[in-house]
Amino acid sequence: MKKFVFLLICSTCYLGLSQVGIGTVNPSDAAMLDIHSTTNNVNYGGLMPPRVPGQAERDAIPTTSSDTGLLVFVESTGTLEIWNGINWEVIYTLSTQATTAAIQDFDTNISWNYTLTPATYNINDDVWDIVTTLGGGTGAIDLVSGNFLGCRDLDNPNGGGNFFHEIAFVNVNVSSLNNARISFDYDVYQYDAGDDIQYEVYHDDVSQGVITMVNGAGNLTVEGTEVINVPNSVTNVRISLRIEQNGNDDFAGFDNFRVYGQ
Repeated sequence: MKKFVFLLICSTCYLGLSQVGIGTVNPSDAAMLDIHSTTNNVNYGGLMPPRVPGQAERDAIPTTSSDTGLLVFVESTGTLEIWNGINWEVIYTLSTQATTAAIQDFDTNISWNYTLTPATYNINDDVWDIVTTLGGGTGAIDLVSGNFLGCRDLDNPNGGGNFFHEIAFVNVNVSSLNNARISFDYDVYQYDAGDDIQYEVYHDDVSQGVITMVNGAGNLTVEGTEVINVPNSVTNVRISLRIEQNGNDDFAGFDNFRVYGQ
């Protein structure tokens, strides 16, 4: 898992006389900051400018005439904006912007309702609950943050057992969206044999089959965002996520469940 701050400083940044390289030890002499998208030709990434929810938050930035060139992305308008020393100028507006139909991040965005089976429990290292931490060793959990669905040692006498635990979301109407999608973040630490994660998507209450997303073996550690496409012919969509896991040395977190489209 990522040890973001330490690794960023120690293994991906190089400070020359006046150059800083991220993802490279040979920054360009012409650049003060040289960012490489990847160091392994596999895991590419982009540059994310600072984002503000709307123009009120943008205007709260304490800009002065000396801050010419300051750049932000305004989420409510889909605009990339630059400070010209006097006011903000729009330099690009997205032609298409994602519309969120439902979201559940267990913090402040909680419009997508769900049911947990079995009921939540959180006793010592036996965890099936909405948490902010999973106890010892949680430096391994770094993709999800704030409140998230945490699971640890689900095969236990405190409410768990040798069965799949499930979070089941209610239907969301996507008839007004084009290219609808379901997505969620997952962060899995050292899943071994018998530790599995599945999900099942329903289109208009018809199951699209059970997908095994994680089949634990050999202390599998993996994280990412699962994105599931929904055909435009579907009116209502929902998802159930199921986790089976034993032992308190391996655990997982899930967050940012979302239905969105154009």
